[in-house]
Amino acid sequence: MNKTSRLVQGALLVSAITLSITACGQKSQLSGAATTAPQATSTPIATTTAQTITPKPTVAPKKQLQVKAYYSDQDEMKLVEKVVTLSVEKDSDAYEAALKALQKSDDPKAIPLFDDLKFTSVKFDTVKGEMKLDLTFGPKTQLGAPGEELFLQALKKTIFQFPEVKTLYVLKDGKQVDSLMGHLELPYPIKRPN
Repeated sequence: MNKTSRLVQGALLVSAITLSITACGQKSQLSGAATTAPQATSTPIATTTAQTITPKPTVAPKKQLQVKAYYSDQDEMKLVEKVVTLSVEKDSDAYEAALKALQKSDDPKAIPLFDDLKFTSVKFDTVKGEMKLDLTFGPKTQLGAPGEELFLQALKKTIFQFPEVKTLYVLKDGKQVDSLMGHLELPYPIKRPN
């Protein structure tokens, strides 16, 4: 029995040593895994934080300008002047915004002369003080002689209320024409009145 007992004790001792070596190896793997796991979770947090900190572009507030807009009375006999408020991002947008204000009216006694017209190009040369407009007319824009006179007056008064504009070049469908509607001669260019 002594021999058998020694064999059992030896086997138990070998098993105990094997278990403790195996457990130590697993323990180091677990501690390695524990070290790796927080690193893996901390990386997305840092990325998310960096994305959150990135500043968003801000939109510049629009400027409010008051200009005069011109319309016809109900009988197409005289101009009706209205003060309108425009919202523009930059000062150079004011010209086109003022022209577009001529296309609509909230007042039933102020009839738009420009409602069936498209401004295909509005360009201002700041050095020369020259405004160049290109217009496309719809069928309702063909007015009689009094209507064409009011149309030209409204156009000139609207553009020349900007003191930096010295001359106005008006094109119809990209071409220089003698008359916009066939009744009145169209000067080329139209110069600021003194």
